[in-house]
Amino acid sequence: MKKVFIISALFIFALTNEVANAAGNVGQCVYPKTKPAKKGPLEFKSPIFIYKTPNSTDYEVLKEFSSFSVKAESNGLIQLITVPDYDLPEPSKVAGKVVGWAKLSDFKIIELRNCT
Repeated sequence: MKKVFIISALFIFALTNEVANAAGNVGQCVYPKTKPAKKGPLEFKSPIFIYKTPNSTDYEVLKEFSSFSVKAESNGLIQLITVPDYDLPEPSKVAGKVVGWAKLSDFKIIELRNCT
């Protein structure tokens, strides 16, 4: 009976771990990787390219220091969407807009409670 319980527990653990890994970074909050500039304010560690689609070669350079939510993943790229800006009168109106696709390696994952 003990063996059956242990095997069942291991199976359930493996199953829940696999489901957690399948979700990947979707739903995570990310912030561009930054470093202090020579004169004090932050600057991007390197230019961050935002693509229209994961397979696109056309890009724009990210200019704003803001946190984003991950909507989807594809081939090492993440689809960024805006998060609520609680300094605005209606924060929900600016949340959820698709920004584009960027390399996951250009961002750091931050706690969801800091995603504003």
